Amino acid sequence: MPPEKLTAGDVVHIVFGVLMIPLGLIILFRTLTTIRTLTGLLVGIAFVSFGVYRLYMAYIRYGLLKQKNQEK
Repeated sequence: MPPEKLTAGDVVHIVFGVLMIPLGLIILFRTLTTIRTLTGLLVGIAFVSFGVYRLYMAYIRYGLLKQKNQEK
């Protein structure tokens, strides 16, 4: 079902997605330059992956919203 409009929740998801990518990269960098732990690597990779996923989903939802608005 295509979205009706851009909501505040959508904006929050986009902002969190944008913030999660650099945070995950910082975690990965600090983990790799200090003590290499499996937990640090997994958390860093998870943050980057989840941030990319959120931005991808926001891009898809925006495309659906734009397509729906063009049909009107």
